[in-house]
Amino acid sequence: MKPRLSILIVLLLCGFNSFAQSFEDLERKNGDNAFTEDWFKVIVRYTSVKSTYTPNYSGGTVNVAFRWDKTEKWDIRSRYENPSLGDFIYALVNLSKQISNGRSTKDDYDDHAHGGGILGWAQFYANAVAKDKLLISPGITMGDYMFGSRYQKNNQNKAKHDPYGYYLAAGPAFMATYLVNKKLWIDGYVNYDIALVKVKNDSVDPKYPKPSFLTVGADLNTVYQFFGGFRINQVIDRGYNKDKSSRLDISVGMCF
Repeated sequence: MKPRLSILIVLLLCGFNSFAQSFEDLERKNGDNAFTEDWFKVIVRYTSVKSTYTPNYSGGTVNVAFRWDKTEKWDIRSRYENPSLGDFIYALVNLSKQISNGRSTKDDYDDHAHGGGILGWAQFYANAVAKDKLLISPGITMGDYMFGSRYQKNNQNKAKHDPYGYYLAAGPAFMATYLVNKKLWIDGYVNYDIALVKVKNDSVDPKYPKPSFLTVGADLNTVYQFFGGFRINQVIDRGYNKDKSSRLDISVGMCF
């Protein structure tokens, strides 16, 4: 029985090894590794912005983003996107609709803003844990934010509502990546951007505390180049207004 048992154990181990998976197995049909080679993302997106004091708004748009991934321990991984590109396209489309309907547009677009600025949003991570099917990567996040809110003061005027301004921000970031199988993997991430500099102080109260921005999201990626994901960005208002503005981005697209 012992030789047979040994043979069975060897066969089982060989079977498990044949099904063993790592990020190196994420190959496309042309032989490229989808995890490390596909870095340019084309995005179709639905965005919904909600605020405590102003009307909610939502709509579809498009954008592009970049990602760079590696699998070894302490390798650097990064992400970059400027959401302002998609927001600008959304504003242009809706502006043209307003003009075609013969309606005034000024008050329609100064109610609320919750997005990036000129520089965009970037994250840099290091693989502190690098297993065959799991990467755990702490890092840093940085970028700029345009945040603005107005409320109806009377029938003619709208007043600014703090926090209001253009901010440069940075803070801690964390990403975990799990390999589902040879075709799929999931990125989950949390970023916390702390507003460090207010570029333009046009606030109602110049001493109003600068906000922070918490981002939580996840992406499902495939070797077929298709991906989908969501991202929630929540303003942390440390002042007395306690604005609970949030931005939800639901994205699908292709990675090249």
